[in-house]
Amino acid sequence: MTAVLDEVDASGAEADATWVEFVARVWPVAHRYRVLLALRRGEYGEAIHGLLGPVDELLADLVRRGQDGGVFAQHLPAGLLSQVAYGVVFAIADSDRSNGAHGARAATITSLLMLGVPETRALALVGDRP
Repeated sequence: MTAVLDEVDASGAEADATWVEFVARVWPVAHRYRVLLALRRGEYGEAIHGLLGPVDELLADLVRRGQDGGVFAQHLPAGLLSQVAYGVVFAIADSDRSNGAHGARAATITSLLMLGVPETRALALVGDRP
């Protein structure tokens, strides 16, 4: 996931557009990572924090860049806001596996809204993506 985030962030796009591309690329494997996020809160939490630490830092940096650029809200510190938005993606991925009612589009739009992106901008960024 760090390689994906590094790659999409290197494009120089606005932070919100970078977030959209990150979610699109991670979505096909999101169901695998949701288990790590759940285990992170249990007895293996410290080890999993170590594995996911670089991803957490990169996402916090992206959100901080978005906050500094005025495209993400500042109601939470970047590290916490990135975790909330990231968690939404994986919560929807978990739900999607059980009933197929949602998908990458729903996860992307919802996470953008959590980041404070106005709905009209979120919809425009996602466009026709499935």
